[in-house]
Amino acid sequence: MSLTTSPYDDVQFPPFSSLPFRKGDPTGAIWGFYESLVTGGSPTDEEQPLDELGSLNLLTPNRILRASREEIQLGRVVSLNWPLQKPAPAGYQRHTFEHKIVKWPGKTILDDEIRQFYNDLSWNEIVDDMNVPLSVDKPLRNGIHKFQGRIVGRGVFLDYLSYAQSKGITFAPEKQYLVTAEELESCAKLQGLEFRQGDILFIRMGYVSWYNNATPEQRAEAVSGLTKAVGVRQTQAEVEWLWLVQTLRLHPFMIIKQSKRNHHFAAVASDTPAFEARPSIQEWNLHDYLLALWGTPMGELFDLEELSKTCKELNRYSFFITSSPLNIVNGIASPPK
Repeated sequence: MSLTTSPYDDVQFPPFSSLPFRKGDPTGAIWGFYESLVTGGSPTDEEQPLDELGSLNLLTPNRILRASREEIQLGRVVSLNWPLQKPAPAGYQRHTFEHKIVKWPGKTILDDEIRQFYNDLSWNEIVDDMNVPLSVDKPLRNGIHKFQGRIVGRGVFLDYLSYAQSKGITFAPEKQYLVTAEELESCAKLQGLEFRQGDILFIRMGYVSWYNNATPEQRAEAVSGLTKAVGVRQTQAEVEWLWLVQTLRLHPFMIIKQSKRNHHFAAVASDTPAFEARPSIQEWNLHDYLLALWGTPMGELFDLEELSKTCKELNRYSFFITSSPLNIVNGIASPPK
């Protein structure tokens, strides 16, 4: 059985300097672009349904099949799920995870009851004016339920913490520290890792490692005030690194060589409280570009410790990855799963 081709198999993205894709949209927005690939028509085609998957569209059957054939070699399995009870206390304006086991009267049946307010979720985003939860029979656009069965493909791993240690760079993961685009590119080169369009990017910056070795007092102090943590720096250089980087080598009279590195990731994740450094050094966040403008899912507080050991042992920094968020209709976010 042959696979059908997808309009997202080999996407020619516009240069970052030409965004927004549609006139009148916010600077840097790609809104309407994925719809135009389906119809081949105008970016303002009103008959084309609004896209809800963003960069997850890049995880096509052909890419998934290639990843499975090339990346599954040894049958080794690594879980990236940090326990939901961590960090504790939760801090960062989040409610601590609660797990209640309920025993039914007179019966030997146990149920799990989970209550969690993730990522500073506000009530007015998930309930109506009367504080009544939105009906599951009326799915809204962009709910987390749309991601079911969609996050499958080639994962790539940048072990920045190990890279920094090899370069004699020291920092406190529970404090603000800025990881630059230049360092991420150098880390990839050192690991011999080449990116492909539609990769799912993971970056280890050391927060989970720090937490696992910290005292209860150190953990409580780290989350007691304003969020502070290592993360990707927020400047135009990092935005463009996450987009599409074009490099020209110039001769005084001609262009000798043009190389193009495709960094259009299907999703990104890290082992830090926020993929970017905290506190922010800008009035904007990488969240703004990745989530709102590009439709690229972001993951936080993934446990990348065992993955780091496995990649070092095998000297391989790409792998086959599957992830499924909680199937909550109209959900805003989900723990990794």
